[in-house]
Amino acid sequence: MLGIIGSFIPGTLSKIRNKELGMKDNMIKVSDIVAHLNKIANPSLAFDWDNVGFQLGDGNQEVKKILLTLDVTENAINKAIRENVDLIISHHPFIFKPISKITNPIYLKLIKNNISVFCAHTNLDVIKKGVNFALAEKLELSNLKFISNENGSTLFQVAVYVPSDSMVKVADAVFAFGAGIIGNYSNCMNDYEVSGQFMPVEGSNPVLGTKDKLEKVVERKLEFFVDSFKLPKVIEEMEKAHPYETPAYAVYPQEKQNENFGLGLIGELKQEMTLEDFAKTVKKNLQAPFVKLWRAGKPAKSKVKRIAVCGGSGTSLLSKVYGRADVFVSADFTYHTVLESRIPLIDAGHFYTENPVLKNLREMLAKFDLEIIKLEAVEHEIKDQIII
Repeated sequence: MLGIIGSFIPGTLSKIRNKELGMKDNMIKVSDIVAHLNKIANPSLAFDWDNVGFQLGDGNQEVKKILLTLDVTENAINKAIRENVDLIISHHPFIFKPISKITNPIYLKLIKNNISVFCAHTNLDVIKKGVNFALAEKLELSNLKFISNENGSTLFQVAVYVPSDSMVKVADAVFAFGAGIIGNYSNCMNDYEVSGQFMPVEGSNPVLGTKDKLEKVVERKLEFFVDSFKLPKVIEEMEKAHPYETPAYAVYPQEKQNENFGLGLIGELKQEMTLEDFAKTVKKNLQAPFVKLWRAGKPAKSKVKRIAVCGGSGTSLLSKVYGRADVFVSADFTYHTVLESRIPLIDAGHFYTENPVLKNLREMLAKFDLEIIKLEAVEHEIKDQIII
């Protein structure tokens, strides 16, 4: 028997176990989708007030079909049931505030039909290829930069002391797990020679030095940046790669925010166009039934090229746009925000400025051999708006 087991290729026993449980070897589970999307839009990037991630269902459930939607509405749920969907992925949270009981018919309908729900909200807003990049792509903007680098995570600087001959090994270890990324550059690090000292005491097992004798060494000090959600794994791998029994390092929270994430974008049109024509382009490209243009005293024929965008509610970013863009495209501008704005505003609607991200979500899931459908704008409750 031992000889037979020893001849099995790796994974054979787990495959047998899967068959015993009625599971397929190549089965894609809800947890696989969740883990994949969390790597792209880490939940720690979401703001404190938000509620993102896996919200309802069984992580071990098999997934064959996914519905993408901006919101988990009655229409979305009914389509998911009709189409035999296993998982709904939405942008807006299905469960936003704590619930004390499960009696809502839409919760019960999802549970009864074994449909899981996952959402990526502000963590999808702040990443590259997220909500705002999808909106900028629809408006054909280039040379994109974040309006603000706000996000839900904290940036840290790590300083670690290593022997010179271990510098490359330690550096490679932290880079492999996401440290040292600044904007479009990776493997970013400062290093310089330092002098140090230590004394091994009772219970130590030093690589260098002798117990109870002061040891002076020349080392390299490595400094690099890392996001809070990557920090624990980076430290773990750094300690594994470090030759010392007890590596010496320090971790410092930063006031600056990471250039790789942020809210809103500023970009450029290929060619100047009039404010009026650009508003019409926004309406056409986003397939919005209407847009609202506030000219802020500018003539309708004035030229625009530098465009600020924010999918959904962008009022909080308006003060950061002044002097940097010719017009701001977003949604949910209040009466007083409009009156007080010093630059033209185009309100294209919350749904229409965020809905383009569903295309990007589909691309994020391309590695999985699954059927993916979406709730079209004409199927969403938003279609019931009446323009009188």
